Amino acid sequence: MTYFQNVDKDAFFRKYGRLMEIARVEVLSPAVRAIIHFWDPDYRCSSFGSIDLCPTMEEYGMLTEFPNNLYRIYLPLRSDKIILELSKLLRISNLEKFLEKNAIGLKWRMLEIELEKNSKLEKERLIALGIFGLVLFPCQTGVMSLEAAAAYVEYENTQINPVAAILAETILKLNHCRRTGKGAMRCYTQLLYIWMVSHIETKKPVFNNFWWFTQRLLKLVEEEEWGDLDNQGWVDKLEGLPNNDFKWRAPWVMTVKVLMSCGQRHWVPLVGITGYVSYAPALVVR
Repeated sequence: MTYFQNVDKDAFFRKYGRLMEIARVEVLSPAVRAIIHFWDPDYRCSSFGSIDLCPTMEEYGMLTEFPNNLYRIYLPLRSDKIILELSKLLRISNLEKFLEKNAIGLKWRMLEIELEKNSKLEKERLIALGIFGLVLFPCQTGVMSLEAAAAYVEYENTQINPVAAILAETILKLNHCRRTGKGAMRCYTQLLYIWMVSHIETKKPVFNNFWWFTQRLLKLVEEEEWGDLDNQGWVDKLEGLPNNDFKWRAPWVMTVKVLMSCGQRHWVPLVGITGYVSYAPALVVR
């Protein structure tokens, strides 16, 4: 997005956490495909020999730094209210005209044009909506799903932290891709990628102060240490993790309490924008 340079970055961070920085991360696709290769849909974690790994809500919360309570439950907005509420937030009338022909979502390019020509728009909100719809909860190229728009509206209106929904969608997509052997990873792949590779030792201490690393340093690590790795190369690298450079805890992880269960059940429920899933932090927390 070319509009980041015109945004008050400090104000944007106070309201939306690290969305802007994460949106800029370029993902090495073979690394994500390797995560799918090792994913276990039954236990909802990646298994590398004796090591089980899965992102936790707390880890995703540390990376995104949304300013709101991590554990408030996300409940999807009624579909008949999405366009109306979004119109109010963005100050765009007749928002229905931006709908894709099958009404599955909004055309981002049309909203971009509106952003360029309409000075009365809530521009920071529209940019945040774009990140929600194209990065956090991607649907199809150039289209923001109404479900993603609903998550954004809920965030603006009720300050519900979307981390649980982000993690739910990540696990749901990993389950689907692993079970079917096909399909695109339509989830927050930038966050999944950074979470995964920060567990791998690097010659440069790129992840020691996670968000305060420069992306230039990350690019150098990718070019110098991972540049020659194709799909099989990443599979081999991750398969060898138990025997070489690996950190059970990423260097940016702070000591925090982790939600380990729901009542007497050792599975924590997560509500996403397209479905429901649960995961077991007790399998992966060390």
